[in-house]
Amino acid sequence: MRLSVVVPAHNPDLRVLGKVLDRLRVQSLRQAEWELVVVDNNSAAPLAPVLDLSWHKNGVVVREEALGLTRARIAGFRSTVGSLVVLVDDDNLLASDYLDQALRVDDTFPQLGTWGGAVLPKFERPELAPPPSMFPLLTLRALTADLWSNDIDHHASTPWGAGLCVRREVAERYILDLEERALGLELDLQGERLVYGGDTDIAYTGCGMGFGKGVFRALQVEHLIPASRCSEEYLCRVAEGRGYTEVLHCLVRTGKLPEIDSSLAGWVRRQRSVRAGTAVERRVARARLIGMERARKEYSERA
Repeated sequence: MRLSVVVPAHNPDLRVLGKVLDRLRVQSLRQAEWELVVVDNNSAAPLAPVLDLSWHKNGVVVREEALGLTRARIAGFRSTVGSLVVLVDDDNLLASDYLDQALRVDDTFPQLGTWGGAVLPKFERPELAPPPSMFPLLTLRALTADLWSNDIDHHASTPWGAGLCVRREVAERYILDLEERALGLELDLQGERLVYGGDTDIAYTGCGMGFGKGVFRALQVEHLIPASRCSEEYLCRVAEGRGYTEVLHCLVRTGKLPEIDSSLAGWVRRQRSVRAGTAVERRVARARLIGMERARKEYSERA
């Protein structure tokens, strides 16, 4: 089995999840070469009785009671055997050749431990789409070139969770690392709690093993975005969550909270960041700083 697909899902919209599975059903890669595991992450209504995976002879639903995307991914890693694991969120539509292209990267770039591709929007109501400057908050990414690096600070080459491809040895090391630094389990979504960074943590794990990370134009994902996620309120919630994550991720990787530039120049930069751009961009910038401050306070009190 060369490749495993893991789809974590917590109380998913079954109509949307059906579209995700339909796109997997028409993958150009022969089914004999890949397996499918849907991880039911403590959904209120169990998914096994309502999901029909009979179209895939290697398709199964597994249940993970511990809430959180990171724990669901771990359950997926442990339930699969492929030398390459592709993580697919329950609102991601893979291009029909995605799995084939993932294996081509696997063969061509053995020095990479994780990789992904372009994440393109499919808005439920296009007229409500936020300005492009807000697209990264919706985990959207356009690519004009293939990029790869083993520098964790080279963010342009860091793959995101949608369609994330992970070598088996990186997945296994990631699980072991989390057993030693349980704080990493707090990264990423946990029910309604908007925290992120688990995908980045996986990529950084690969870098720590000597692998690189990359993004490739041939890998295309459509991200289904409901109207509710286009509101200014939701974008600010995401920005606050991402600010919170910046602090938590630094603590997870270094054991220390990030330092604050307390100089006058640092204060000026922070003030400029919340006063520049449009009204929504300013509000989002303030939300990010609020999230960072909230994380600093919470983890300082826990230390």
